[in-house]
Amino acid sequence: MSPRVARLLIWPFAVAALALRICTELWFKPVTWRIEPSGLAFLAWVAAQGACFLLLAAGHALLTRRVRQRPATWEIAAGAESFVASASPRWLGPWAILVGWLAAGAVFTERVPGEDRVRLAEIPGALALSIAVPAIVLAAMAAVLLLDRPRLILDRNGITRQGLIRRTFIRWDRLLPGGPPPPARRTANLTLMQQPATPGHPPVPFSLPMAPLHVDPTFLAETIRHYVEHPERRPEIGKRHELDRLRSELRAAPHPGTPT
Repeated sequence: MSPRVARLLIWPFAVAALALRICTELWFKPVTWRIEPSGLAFLAWVAAQGACFLLLAAGHALLTRRVRQRPATWEIAAGAESFVASASPRWLGPWAILVGWLAAGAVFTERVPGEDRVRLAEIPGALALSIAVPAIVLAAMAAVLLLDRPRLILDRNGITRQGLIRRTFIRWDRLLPGGPPPPARRTANLTLMQQPATPGHPPVPFSLPMAPLHVDPTFLAETIRHYVEHPERRPEIGKRHELDRLRSELRAAPHPGTPT
């Protein structure tokens, strides 16, 4: 399974989380009304709600387990001279499934008067909102998955971070040599140091989130440091032979500060 397929598989799991939570609201909630004591009923309800998310998140993780490991390599963008780190299914999966689960909260329900049943609310406009809000959320999620966001792009000019909406670009010549260092274990962000706009002022830090990216954090840091310090190699970014060379050299080179 490719990382792209793993990302696209997130969408049906998110839809299932939404549908399962609605079913729980309509059919399991009345069951809890007959459970005594009330504290036990509340725990049963919380467990059922949590299971709607946890089971589907675990199912997606199990199905995509072969592509969850972040690789020490880059994707080569088709038709563009650039290296790309796509969105990580490992990070995107739980978040998207959680959003699908939360979207089910926009479905209005009510207790049937005099009965132990739940139905869709008959308040004016409730049905339209119950359909429109989840549909908009799922459509936006599909767009995020299809457009591969967030992701990181390296080309001869610099680094582009494409977030869910916002795009940030940093030129290579704005970054200070010598960094970033290899990230510590469980570090969430990589800090890039930019030259100050005014000479004599301290460097300007830029925080680059690593968790959403499908690339090994250490390899990411080494790649950026390599192109900051070797501007003559930047025109080769996006070419297969350059990726092969990069992987070979960075794997063999010791990290700065590491005993040789």
